[in-house]
Amino acid sequence: MADLAPYPDIEDLLVQALADLTSTGTVYPPDLEAQLPFTRVRRVGGGDDRRTDTALVEVETAAATRAQAWQVARQVQQRLISGPFHAPGAGVMDRAQTEIGLRGVLHDNPAVRCVLATYSVSARRTT
Repeated sequence: MADLAPYPDIEDLLVQALADLTSTGTVYPPDLEAQLPFTRVRRVGGGDDRRTDTALVEVETAAATRAQAWQVARQVQQRLISGPFHAPGAGVMDRAQTEIGLRGVLHDNPAVRCVLATYSVSARRTT
């Protein structure tokens, strides 16, 4: 029996899905303050049923002000839960649901304000 094709890289898929809303990546850049608002996507767990990869993903939005961080985080949330989303070359996100809602979190730099949410994101193989 042949091996199954790999699941899409869910972090890459979400970075592409959010790129028109905010600067995005899987780590904060060294010059974060110059790129605000910035949204960081990190897979923190999840599982699969051989057909669908269901990832637990933290999505953190950093901005110069609390108001901007919350505004962008709400836009990100609506984009994710409005799926499905297809990113050419990255894969298909079928569904996302909020597991832990938007909440303010501290950043090491007091000039940066952050809002974090945790989502369950379902993606499938495209080949």
